[in-house]
Amino acid sequence: MNLFTIIWDGLRRRKIRSVLSILGIAIAATALFNLLALKQGYESGMQKELENMGAQVVAVAKGCPYEAIAVIMIGGQVPATLPEEALEQIRSVPNIATASPNVYGAYNYLDLSHPLIGITPEELKLKSWWKIQGRFPENFGEIVLGSVEAAVFTEKSGEFSQIGDTITVDALGKAVSLKVVGILESTGSKDDYSTFTTLETAQKLFNLEGRVVAVNIRVNEISQIPQTIEALEAIPDVQAVTIAQVLGTIRNLVATGQNMLLVVMLVAMIIGGLGTMNTMLMTVFERTREIGLMKAIGASRLQVFKLFLLEGMFISLAGSLIGVAAGSAATLMGDQILKNFVSVMPTQPIGQLSWYAAAVSILFPVTVGIFSSIYPAFRAAGLNPVEALKNE
Repeated sequence: MNLFTIIWDGLRRRKIRSVLSILGIAIAATALFNLLALKQGYESGMQKELENMGAQVVAVAKGCPYEAIAVIMIGGQVPATLPEEALEQIRSVPNIATASPNVYGAYNYLDLSHPLIGITPEELKLKSWWKIQGRFPENFGEIVLGSVEAAVFTEKSGEFSQIGDTITVDALGKAVSLKVVGILESTGSKDDYSTFTTLETAQKLFNLEGRVVAVNIRVNEISQIPQTIEALEAIPDVQAVTIAQVLGTIRNLVATGQNMLLVVMLVAMIIGGLGTMNTMLMTVFERTREIGLMKAIGASRLQVFKLFLLEGMFISLAGSLIGVAAGSAATLMGDQILKNFVSVMPTQPIGQLSWYAAAVSILFPVTVGIFSSIYPAFRAAGLNPVEALKNE
């Protein structure tokens, strides 16, 4: 009978205790895997989303620029706006290569809210990867549909089937006819779920004549961005923030939440380790005569130590593997889970399997299990065979 057969036989004889110990570690490992995998997916998704804005700097009305950008990213309407006159002042700032004004709002169609973004041809300079079937909107009431919007409208609207068709939507309680002059090819970003029109159309529909919500900016020299922001903020009512700063803020918020959850995970893992230690100590107590018999027929202290250490390690490994499997399944549903807690979500799925998360979620519980089993293993290895055989 080899070592692993003895371990398996011992666990099988104490099914309920072994299963409970394994489940305790599995729950902690599942949570740890989800935390690490979803954090990676969320950060990479948000980075791609911000990069797809095409800007390096965003100018908005004074207030909280991070909140304004967050509202813009979820397709909301920002209450604070800039006077259109500020646009020319922004364009006159040295180092500005492109300044594209935007107006954000939403219209209702097919009983759903759809983002409507007013843009100018400057937007094409920021987003060189855009490919439009048809043409860019030039006149009042003309729109370009994102690829997903176009597919949904074609399937469900009954009004739209091809470029040139007109749809009737509800904008701030008013019925408005919009003519589709183009369809944006898939970009893998929120643009696929948006509708684009002329700046004047959006201003009129959302009662923002002479106002813009944000100005997306690209610069000539990245090294001069701090001086550029300083010059932008010298313009009345203008506040500027870099996309890198927005991403940094998102990462800091995610890191803060992660650290809080990691403390909870650590406590859960310690509790799981104490449960493993308790299980192993009970095992040593119940198998005292068996240990004495093994030592009496020639088992060394090292062999007995290895037997109980490996048993504790097996419990932790089984729990961590179950946890990674359960965590992988839960991570693939990460978008549905996080939507209940996070308002700003990237377009691409964030539930992605991660080898790093799997490795940490296996190695950390196993390490805790090994340390939890050292003391019980020493207890078992140190038993006197004569006294152990006398134990009832």
